[in-house]
Amino acid sequence: MKETPKATNQKVLFNAGSQFLGKVFTVLASFTVVKIVSGFGPGFYGNYVTAYEFLAFFGIIADAGLFTIAVKDMSKNPEKQQEIFGNIFLMRLGLICIVTIIAGLSAQLVPTYSPLVKAGVWITGLSMALTIVAGTMSSILQTRMKIHWFSMSLVLGKIILALLVFLLSRQFIFASTDPAELFFMFLWAGVFSNFIFTVFVFFAAKRELPLTLNFDRKYWIKTLKVSLPFGLALILQTLYLRIDLILISIILGEEPTGIYGVAARILESFLILGVFFAQAITPKITNNDSHETHEKTLNWGLEKLLIVSIPVIIATFWFAPALIDLLTDKSENYLSGPGFFGSDSVIQYLIITVLFAFFNQLFTITLVNKSRQNYLLIVNGLALLTNVILNLILLPKIGIQGAAISTIICELVVFALLTREVARFYNYKFNPLNITIIFGLNLALLLLYLYSPLGDNLLLAAILAPLVYLGTFGMLRKRFL
Repeated sequence: MKETPKATNQKVLFNAGSQFLGKVFTVLASFTVVKIVSGFGPGFYGNYVTAYEFLAFFGIIADAGLFTIAVKDMSKNPEKQQEIFGNIFLMRLGLICIVTIIAGLSAQLVPTYSPLVKAGVWITGLSMALTIVAGTMSSILQTRMKIHWFSMSLVLGKIILALLVFLLSRQFIFASTDPAELFFMFLWAGVFSNFIFTVFVFFAAKRELPLTLNFDRKYWIKTLKVSLPFGLALILQTLYLRIDLILISIILGEEPTGIYGVAARILESFLILGVFFAQAITPKITNNDSHETHEKTLNWGLEKLLIVSIPVIIATFWFAPALIDLLTDKSENYLSGPGFFGSDSVIQYLIITVLFAFFNQLFTITLVNKSRQNYLLIVNGLALLTNVILNLILLPKIGIQGAAISTIICELVVFALLTREVARFYNYKFNPLNITIIFGLNLALLLLYLYSPLGDNLLLAAILAPLVYLGTFGMLRKRFL
């Protein structure tokens, strides 16, 4: 029996909600890692961030858009899910092997990278490979709308990582471990935690569908033809989002990379919420329902993203110094001062992009459903070109402030182009009363920060503000469901 739209919406919200809660715990664990590792100084943290950021670009090459295609194909062809997954899984395993080797070799060619980073990239390559394997298996859970198992596994992996990093840092203090040795131990801790994460996802996915490897030549050719432009678009998207850190590490060095990296990690923790929501809604927006149903889904999704993104922007902007102070042990190295653009100022710039990035994720999925991968390729290519040019001009002149400005401009460019293209296929139909309620509640939230003790206490605000804000929407759930 076909589910009602309300039941399907509830499943989407449950999946997105489970991912959100999972991400909250994941963020807390990740912030623990940031606090511990950044405590060894911007230079040490800069090397740590670079080793991971360098792999991010190559990781998306190993995806090549295959995750989205897997969810789309399995949602449309339930009877062929095992066959589709087996083919996609084998493709990604082959790409993982090729890309990991290319990434490790490429890092050795960057003259400004330290020997620590060049060796560390090989280790983070293993972490990347495990993450991609787990992500591929999660396409089964995504299709079955049981992504909460993936979220729980991710949380477990991050908690293990935080515990290992904490224990290793204690060993450094008490046993006078060499900083270089500690650096590699931190990276190996990431490999181990990702291995545990992957094992749990494996067992969750196996309960839903037998995990096999298949080679169907016709399917491979058809899929690669579809995935090539989308995969290239994702590669360019990853580059324009992360090229700032890569260019900072090459042009300005490890300390500015560490300062910018703290803010970038905070932003990344928020941006993943948009990715999770887009993944949760993918089966509904790419299935065989009518155009009208897809249009309603799009508008419903945009409204929910507004509910989440606006308070995140307001709170992060307001509490940026307190947040950086909380996340770093040696805050004087990270907080802004006279003539110094610190991590708190960086995040105040970058947090503005959350709203546009959330919308862009949903727009991307929508355009893939309309087979507009080539357009996405052009948009992301333009964004990358804009970001590189702006960074090359601004970084030598105004430092990491220039990278933050470049990121804002790029997200605005992408948002404008995607909004225009989606409007060719769908009408934007927001409920005026719902929008009024959303902005009214966020205005009240801002006034609370301005004129009440809540604005002076990060911990109190982190507890009470979400309870009041989400509690209000809970009372209005019939209207917003």
